[in-house]
Amino acid sequence: MKNIVRSILAAAILSLAFVTPSRAADSEPGYFDMGRFTPSTDGQFVEVNLSPGLLKFAAKIAAAKEPEAAALIGNLRGIRVNVVGLDDKNRAGTVEQINAIRRQLATQGWTQIVTVREKEDGDNVAVHVKQNANESIDGIVVTVIDKKGEAVFVNIVGNITADQLGVIAEKFDIDPLRKVHAKFEPKAKDV
Repeated sequence: MKNIVRSILAAAILSLAFVTPSRAADSEPGYFDMGRFTPSTDGQFVEVNLSPGLLKFAAKIAAAKEPEAAALIGNLRGIRVNVVGLDDKNRAGTVEQINAIRRQLATQGWTQIVTVREKEDGDNVAVHVKQNANESIDGIVVTVIDKKGEAVFVNIVGNITADQLGVIAEKFDIDPLRKVHAKFEPKAKDV
């Protein structure tokens, strides 16, 4: 899970100079409004919003060396990442916000496909997807309470196929994406 978040954050940080918040993804089926977050007392807070235009730009750059990644990025309509440091001031509210998001996703037709619950002080991760009638994914929402004292919220919006997820998971060795891909991979039929 951390590899996904790190990969998204790395791509986002490299392109921060070009980022302008966009509302274009708001009307997409895979968009989920996660609300606002309260930073910790020390102010540890990261928010990244990647617009459709910036994602198309990134896809063009990636096309020469990473065509599979470029195809996936080119189909995206938005990425939002929030990383919130947790302390005594905001921990209870942020944990409740994560739980409320997860409940709301369940009532709005999203499917929880990955769950990780470690010991009481360990990681707590949920990955939800919104699948369309064509069996591709309209959106992914990742919520994490990290044992290191961070909460992570990710919403990836766009048309994502299981094959694209599988290629990206293998190419970049991202185990949680392999699990997502396996959930949507067609079962082999007996011949």
